[in-house]
Amino acid sequence: MSKWKKIIEAAIKVEEQSIALYKMALENSKYPSSKVFLEQLVAEEKGHKKHLVAIRDDESKISELGSHTGSEQQDLKIVDMLQDTPLSSESDYETILVYAAKREKSTYDYYKMLAMGLKGTKIGEIFSKLAQEELGHKTKLEKEYDDCILTEN
Repeated sequence: MSKWKKIIEAAIKVEEQSIALYKMALENSKYPSSKVFLEQLVAEEKGHKKHLVAIRDDESKISELGSHTGSEQQDLKIVDMLQDTPLSSESDYETILVYAAKREKSTYDYYKMLAMGLKGTKIGEIFSKLAQEELGHKTKLEKEYDDCILTEN
């Protein structure tokens, strides 16, 4: 397996883990609007996985999937200073939101590092785009945290 395919495989696994995380969060959410929000995140992560699988299976798909051309996402940094907590089947919605936002930040950092390492290539452009989308997910999760947790307290 080529080096770039190994990179794509690792990214696919990251997306699969995010899908599983958001599905677990769906089960623990008590707000109908939160369920809709989490279903959207599941769909977006499935879209990422679909794109990555397409690239893995056919390198020519890289040019079809486009590159990052939008504006930079804003990082609200709401959860950055909160304590890391492990997830369990007993985790409440607040814990899941914090964990998920921190995970999105970690995924953003990973994709950004890949984009910089592959700078000047089409695959580097794809990872730059994915990095911005992951940061966008973190921002959405932090807004959800602000709306559902901080305003309740």
